[in-house]
Amino acid sequence: MIYGLTNSKGGVGKTTIAVHLAAWLVKKKRSVIFIDADPQSSASQWIKELALPIQLEQIDSPEEIIHRLAKLAGDANDIVIDGPAGLSATTRAIMLRADRVFFPCGPSILDLRAASKAVQLLREAQKTRKGKPEGLLIPNKLQKRGRLSREMMNAAKKLGVDVTAGVCLRQSFADSAGQAKVVWQMGAGALLASLEMQQLMKDMTRG
Repeated sequence: MIYGLTNSKGGVGKTTIAVHLAAWLVKKKRSVIFIDADPQSSASQWIKELALPIQLEQIDSPEEIIHRLAKLAGDANDIVIDGPAGLSATTRAIMLRADRVFFPCGPSILDLRAASKAVQLLREAQKTRKGKPEGLLIPNKLQKRGRLSREMMNAAKKLGVDVTAGVCLRQSFADSAGQAKVVWQMGAGALLASLEMQQLMKDMTRG
């Protein structure tokens, strides 16, 4: 299975979710390749520091995405791609190869508008590929009692893609990269974050 994470806007938790997805799949005894296709390469150091059996690849061009993915697909059970922010040619290439594409989205209407542009690109890829990839919107940094979060969740449902319950704004998510861990490795203080993230991983992998 090839999972791609992307959006037209940065700062929405894309890399955090991508790294947690790779770690979750390893936890489930899957062999995993992680492709860091974001020019910032912020995921690469985190993956290395996790010291998990994850094969790390850095690919920074759409041509490489197209050609290398075809070769790498037989080398692991799953491939996780942390795509760039923005609707670049690399983003399009990811959508032309992935089985599932995830759009993390911050808790504001501006974030949702940015996500809607990525969904439009998804529709183009689905038309080209006659149905694939599947798309899933992931509301992130939610404040459960916040008006903006409620409005965003309601508006997200109108985009025509499946929407997860999302994850809340929690310090543990921000701290996880600095501690070179995923949240279920961070102890009791990160329990709520761990429960939320593990439920999200189940939604993303369906089981």
